[in-house]
Amino acid sequence: MPSKQTPQRQPLSRTAIVSAAIDLADLDGVQGLSMRNLARRLGFEVMALYNHIANKNELLSMMVDTVAEQIDEPSGVEPLQAIRANAMSTRAVLIKHPWAAELWLKHLPGPARVAQMEFLLRAFDESGLSKDLAHHGFHAITNHVHGYTLQEQSMTLGSDPEEAEDAMHAFIASLSPNDHSHTIAHVHQHLDGSTSSSFELVLDLILDGLVRLDGQ
Repeated sequence: MPSKQTPQRQPLSRTAIVSAAIDLADLDGVQGLSMRNLARRLGFEVMALYNHIANKNELLSMMVDTVAEQIDEPSGVEPLQAIRANAMSTRAVLIKHPWAAELWLKHLPGPARVAQMEFLLRAFDESGLSKDLAHHGFHAITNHVHGYTLQEQSMTLGSDPEEAEDAMHAFIASLSPNDHSHTIAHVHQHLDGSTSSSFELVLDLILDGLVRLDGQ
């Protein structure tokens, strides 16, 4: 009777390590990621990882850059439309990988992020806006994408939806209807589901505002 063959491990590589690290971070957050549990997931001793990755800081940087490869760079559309579509895609990618937005601000850009910067800067340069407005527009868009995402995540990550709703009701109950009627009404709008994300609204206000300012 032929003996059972033990399944072979996939060869260890920088790509395999980064891919497994992203999967772990998506499941447990980047705080739960360690070189030891990453090595265990890949089926290797932890020291084997250091033959491919210098340290955890380099790993985190490579993870962010790999995530950036998923961002769309639309072609065949007007520059401002391309900027809008790229911003929407960036936000979608950061929502898919909730740990990436914070690390994005802590690590210098790698090749994929440099390519995305070049795409946005080129689109602004080709938009017809003045160089000064194009410069400020680039920062306004990127700050909106990352700032909005980080604020949204800080309000939702690690929160049970029912617990969050109970906390909001308790917050309302602590307010005086006479002194804080507008705040109470605003929170109720969120609880009743009568408000939607303002991400696209603000994105369009930025782009429309840049065009308006350029025409003055």
